[in-house]
Amino acid sequence: MNEFLTISPTFYGMSIVPKKYWKDYGFALLTIAGADGDVSDPEMDWLTEDLGQSLKVGTDLIAAWEEFDWENADLGEIFQRLNPNQIANYSKLMLYDAIRMSYADGDFSDKERESVDECARILKVNKETVMAMEALVEMERAADKLRQTIL
Repeated sequence: MNEFLTISPTFYGMSIVPKKYWKDYGFALLTIAGADGDVSDPEMDWLTEDLGQSLKVGTDLIAAWEEFDWENADLGEIFQRLNPNQIANYSKLMLYDAIRMSYADGDFSDKERESVDECARILKVNKETVMAMEALVEMERAADKLRQTIL
């Protein structure tokens, strides 16, 4: 089995990441998006299809994400298994994807937002950066809606 996944450097700013990190990365995203008591179908689809397919993670990793017990997970424990020094801009990437996944169902709930803030605290990312990422995701969503309306 390949130990690395090749990803789009034009989107994420990097091209190769150890595969072992993507499992816990997905677990963290599920825990954050599930903070409101539900990982909705659109949120799970975003993780398994949008992110999973773009990374070409394989069915084994997608199955692990689908079976993960996010309701009883602890973000701190998940982040202890990850080594942010191995992945460039890992902390910001995690927060950006957490916001994107949480918005997948059209609702970035207060509980999801609190979970993103907890994630930022653990990863030592300041509030201003998190707010900028939220604005970026909102702008991307508005641009997508505008494109769909026009076309």
